[in-house]
Amino acid sequence: MLSTDENRDKNIMLVEGPDDRKFYARFINEVHITFNVLKSCYYMPAILALVNKDTTLCNRVIGVKDADFDHMIGKTYGLSNLFLSDTHDWETMALTNECEHNVAIEALGHNEVGIFDKVMRDLTNYSYLKLHNQEEICGKGLDGINFRNFAIQRIYDGDTACDIEVCLREIKNHNNNARLVHFPDKKDIDLIRKKYPSPDYLQFTCGHDIIHGVVRRLTYLKGSSPEIGDKEIARLLRTSFSIEMFKKTRLYCEVLAWAVSKKTVVWAA
Repeated sequence: MLSTDENRDKNIMLVEGPDDRKFYARFINEVHITFNVLKSCYYMPAILALVNKDTTLCNRVIGVKDADFDHMIGKTYGLSNLFLSDTHDWETMALTNECEHNVAIEALGHNEVGIFDKVMRDLTNYSYLKLHNQEEICGKGLDGINFRNFAIQRIYDGDTACDIEVCLREIKNHNNNARLVHFPDKKDIDLIRKKYPSPDYLQFTCGHDIIHGVVRRLTYLKGSSPEIGDKEIARLLRTSFSIEMFKKTRLYCEVLAWAVSKKTVVWAA
């Protein structure tokens, strides 16, 4: 990528997926940065560890990874060119009051305070299951639970907090999860809950889950399907988050410091 005429004087930013690219593209300097979009975050640390063995590439490639639960559980990577979102992911970084206002106005025609907070709290049991999966299953080298394409409406009606028994049953019935001999039960979730009894919801809840949950919440509040769905809410999250807000994040400051140390440019002025 860097050997082409188009990218000869550029650096590469690795991101997890297309939505991440759309978000960070608003803030990067296109003259100095090109994107490499991965299918997930799983291989990003290993890719950067390999890149850093090359004295040229280590100064020209960075990765911006969703923190997921890393901040909560204290996981670090020891890679100077790997940077984590301040909260669980870019979506949770962008959960501002301004964005919530814009979502409510477009979907409901009036302001509605507390939509984001309620959805995150209502999905608590689902988030604990995901945390258990990362720390007690994947973290121990076991086959992880498959959450891909799981429909939030199977466990959340937009008003009532999702029940742990329902959550476990529906996820176990999703794809091939029933084959996992280590699939957790309620006692396992109670243990992870005791370990992290008062989670910071911005670190604890996946942004994609919030978006899906917000659609359910808006449907409940309106009494019918809202005119905006997942894609529109994701767009509002991106566009409502200004460069002034982004400059206040730890992610912005850490990448800026890296760029200054390498005498290069990442962020737009």
